Amino acid sequence: MELLIISILAFVSALVTSVFGFGAGLVLTPLLTFIMPLKDALGIGALIFLVTSGSKLIWYFKDIDWKIHRFSFGLSLIGLFSGFYLISVIDAFLLEKIYAVMLIFFGIKALLNQKETTIHRVHCGYPILGGLFSALVHGGGVFFIRICRVSGLDRVQTVATVAAIHFSINIFKALFFTGSGLVDAKYIVTLAPAYCCAIIGTRVGRSVLKKHVNEQIFSYGIGTLLLLLSVKYLF
Repeated sequence: MELLIISILAFVSALVTSVFGFGAGLVLTPLLTFIMPLKDALGIGALIFLVTSGSKLIWYFKDIDWKIHRFSFGLSLIGLFSGFYLISVIDAFLLEKIYAVMLIFFGIKALLNQKETTIHRVHCGYPILGGLFSALVHGGGVFFIRICRVSGLDRVQTVATVAAIHFSINIFKALFFTGSGLVDAKYIVTLAPAYCCAIIGTRVGRSVLKKHVNEQIFSYGIGTLLLLLSVKYLF
């Protein structure tokens, strides 16, 4: 029964992230905590996210902006390894409230659908924050979406590029969670049905994005997801 639930959640999570570029922190990880401890949920999530981002990398390969990928991934490693260190020592309550405030800010910006094409110096911090929150709450996609949008990428290029960044990061995350013993290595094999569901979910999501979601809906969808996610971390 547990594996069935995880597989269903993997499909839904993959579908949402394939349409909007992120959302696993809203769908998969929180719901997994209802059936297992948070650290187990983070570890299992890391394995599923590796497959999810890998399949998105394949489906969206031609749409990836590799220049932004290299820039974002390189800086994200600073935050990622900092997150690996902080995961057991940081005040989770304070972290969640800071994260929620950021989500509200980005959510309002997305709902206003403001066009930004100039990368200011402060935006170089987005990939670092992306790596940090990717390690701590599987919530780095918010910041990678942001750097793609301020760089002028359209909805498909944004999802594609974020998928490539996530795949590169998730390799390290999967190794960390399994190698450190935070998740039982047996899950690498036993999660096979969930992997299949994740792959199917990303393919369906790609079709939905290209055929049924325009730029305005994409921005509104991102804004709505961000505000919903902020409520989770505020309360």
